[in-house]
Amino acid sequence: MNLSKTTLSLLLLGTLGLGVTPAFAADAPTPATGPGMMGAGPMGGGHRALQKGRWLKEAPVPMLMPIVFRHMAELNLSAEQKKALEDWRTNHVAQWKKWRGPMLEHNRALRDALLKGETGAALAPLKAAVDKDHREMLEHGIRQVEFLHHTLTPEQWEKVTALYTQMGK
Repeated sequence: MNLSKTTLSLLLLGTLGLGVTPAFAADAPTPATGPGMMGAGPMGGGHRALQKGRWLKEAPVPMLMPIVFRHMAELNLSAEQKKALEDWRTNHVAQWKKWRGPMLEHNRALRDALLKGETGAALAPLKAAVDKDHREMLEHGIRQVEFLHHTLTPEQWEKVTALYTQMGK
């Protein structure tokens, strides 16, 4: 191998830099654990839950629609079922696009108010808007599961719920 002195020097410096970085990280404080948004609280287990897909499994409403669309051939859906699913998706994607903007705005407004130190009465309308958004999302999720339970045959429903149960393991 014929490396120039400059190339070899850069490679050695880069290697040394990689060796020093963990040494600095060793002195860094460890992240807090326990209850909270990224601990064992509402998000269900911190960043490891996101890494393993457990966040879907630990949601209050099972996210079955993506499973159904991903496994359409395996589920052997009828033409009527496929049409019903496509119609549902088309309708609800349009609704989601209308919801998303205001919901993100409500989240941002509450987050900004909290970061500014607002409390009490100043937060009340912001919390109410976020609560309303979350209730609507919860109701939408429940309606989606009910729709699937009604649309799928008992055998298809069993397959989908089995796939869901396997998710995140």
